[in-house]
Amino acid sequence: MGINGQKSLYNQLEETIVKLNEIVNINKELKEENKALKITIQELTEQTIKLMTEIDRLKNQINKNSSNSSKPGSTDNDNKPDKSGANLYNSRVNTGKSVGGQIGREGKNLSKENVEEMIKNKEVEVIETYHSINGNSEKAPVIKYRLGIKTIPVVEKHIFVYDEKSEGKLPLEFYTDVTYNDDFKSTCVQLGSYNVVAIDRLSDFINIITNGVIKVSNGSICNFYKEFSKLSENVVNELEEEVLNKKIIYTDLTGGGETEGKKIYFRNYSAEDIAIYKCHTKKGHAPIKEDNILPRFQGGIMGDHDTALYSYGANNYECNTHASRYLEELEQNISYISWPGELQELLFRINSSVQIAKLFELKEFDDEKINEYLTEYDSILEKAKKENNTIKSTFYKDKAKKLLNRLIKYKDNHLAFVKDFHIPFTNNLSEQDLRIVKTKIKISNFRSFNGAKNYANALTIIKTAKKRKINPFLAIKNIFGRKPCFEH
Repeated sequence: MGINGQKSLYNQLEETIVKLNEIVNINKELKEENKALKITIQELTEQTIKLMTEIDRLKNQINKNSSNSSKPGSTDNDNKPDKSGANLYNSRVNTGKSVGGQIGREGKNLSKENVEEMIKNKEVEVIETYHSINGNSEKAPVIKYRLGIKTIPVVEKHIFVYDEKSEGKLPLEFYTDVTYNDDFKSTCVQLGSYNVVAIDRLSDFINIITNGVIKVSNGSICNFYKEFSKLSENVVNELEEEVLNKKIIYTDLTGGGETEGKKIYFRNYSAEDIAIYKCHTKKGHAPIKEDNILPRFQGGIMGDHDTALYSYGANNYECNTHASRYLEELEQNISYISWPGELQELLFRINSSVQIAKLFELKEFDDEKINEYLTEYDSILEKAKKENNTIKSTFYKDKAKKLLNRLIKYKDNHLAFVKDFHIPFTNNLSEQDLRIVKTKIKISNFRSFNGAKNYANALTIIKTAKKRKINPFLAIKNIFGRKPCFEH
C-alpha cells in the first residue's frame, strides 16, 4: 500500500473516531435525557395519584347526603328536577297535592267547643263585639269566635309607699326609673334564643308591632340575655346535679361559629328530660373537665366516636347511626365491595329485633341469639379485610381501613345494645338537641364569647322545659320573676 493509501485509511479512521465520539456524546445526552424523563414520569405519576385522590375526595364531598353523613335531608340532591338561577338550591318537589289539609288526615282546627272550654277555664281574655244582621229579632244570636293576640303596649305603674312599720325595700329591678317587665324580657329571650331571631330583627319587630311606641335598643336586648343567664345559673347547676343520676348521658360537640377571633364549640349533656348546653373555645379534655359533669358521672356515655369520652363514665357506647353513615358512604362510592351494606343491614336488623322484643317486655336476648349476632358481625368484618385490599382508590381505601379498624376495636361499644336493651342504638338525642345551635349559626354569629355562654344557659332552660312538657315561655318568665322554674 502506498503512502497515499495509508493517508486515506488514516483519514477514514480519524473520521470514524470523530463520529464514534459524537455517537458516544449523543448516547450520553440521551441517557441524561432518559434519566430526566424517568424523574418527570415519576413526579407526574405521584402528581396523578394525588390528583386522583383529590378527585375522589371531592366526589365524596359532592356525594354526601343525609344517608351517609350528618347533613340534613334538605340538602339532598337526589331526584331534583332541572333548575337554574335562584331555584337551583330549592329541594322542594311538586307532589301534585292541593295546598292545605289533605283528605284522610286528621284536622288541627280549633272547634267552638275548644274555644268555649278556654273561656270557661279563663285561659283567654274575651272581648265581646256586637253586630246587626238581617233576620227575625226573636231568634237567638249567632255566636262566632276569632282567636288572636293583643299587641297593645302597656305601662305598669308601680307606686312604692313609705311605711315606717314596713320591712320592705325597693327591689333591685326598680333601681332605675323605667325598666321592662318580665313578659317583655321573656318574649325577647324566647324569640332571640330558641326561635333564633337576630337581635337587629328582634328590635325592629318590636318597634313594628308596637307602632313605634317601644323602641328597645340592641344593647337592652343583650342585657336581657345577660340578666336571664345570671338568674338561671342556680337552675342550670341543679340540672347538672340531676343529670348525674341518670343511667346514660348523651353528648356530642358541634361548631358554634367564630367570635373575637376564636372558634366556638357547643357540647350538650342530655337525657330524655334534660338538655344542658356548654360552650368553649377549645375541644378535647380541657373543656370537659371544666364543665365537670362527665368527670363526676358514673354511668354510661353515648357519643359519636369522640375518643376523649372514653376517659369518663363507667361505660361508653358508640352511635350506630353515625357508623351507618360511614358504611353508606363506602357502599355508595365503591360499588364492587359488599361488606358495608351487609354490616349496615345487620345493625338495623338487630335494632328492629330489639324494638320488637321490647314490645313483649323482654329486657335482653338469650345467650344463643347474642352469640349468633356477634358471630355474624365478626364474619362480615373478616370479609371486609379481604375486600378492602381490592379497593383501587387510595382515598377510599384509607377511609375503609380506618372504619374497619374502628369497628374491630370498638366492637363491644357498638354492640352494647345487643346485650342490654336499656342501652340505646343511636346518639340521635344529642343530634336533635344540637340542631338548634346549627340553625342559629346559619342566621348569625355571636358578638362575644359571653353572649354564646348566655345563649347556652337560655337553651338549657328552654329545651329542658320543652322535654318536660312545660311551656318554655313560662319557665323563662318564672326565672325572671325569681320563682321555681319548671312548674306548670
